Amino acid sequence: LVHERRRKLKKEKRKSQSGSGANGGALTKEKLIRILGQSSAAAYQLIEQTRKMVYAKHEQTGIPLDKCVEELQQNFENAMEAVVLQVRKNHGVTEQQMTAAMVANQRDEEVQAALTTLREAMSGKPPPSPPKAATEEEQTPAARLKARRARARRQGNK
Repeated sequence: LVHERRRKLKKEKRKSQSGSGANGGALTKEKLIRILGQSSAAAYQLIEQTRKMVYAKHEQTGIPLDKCVEELQQNFENAMEAVVLQVRKNHGVTEQQMTAAMVANQRDEEVQAALTTLREAMSGKPPPSPPKAATEEEQTPAARLKARRARARRQGNK
């Protein structure tokens, strides 16, 4: 019964979010930066994975690297679109909302830095790792508990 109620509430929440007007669909600067950061990390991971696939294909077949890159290019572009779409979907945000938020915050230095990081990640430069405190807040309760216990054990051993 509890799970059914949660599902029902989630469904109603999604309905209200998708049916809301321009004000309800507005993206905060913080959420925009978080989405851009996750997109950067995901894009870089995809690039690294694709590089490994290109090299593996080159090693297995003996085909020149540039030919391997050409063969995998279309799949890579589709995968990159899917990755960015999935990050937006995870946050319940549309492309239009992202565009509107970027335009609204285009003069903000933090947003500009996040966009630069995304562009660099898509070019193959690894994104900076997130600060320790920010990642700890995003952890699941079980992970936070585990980290807290580990810290307590280390302090107890001193």
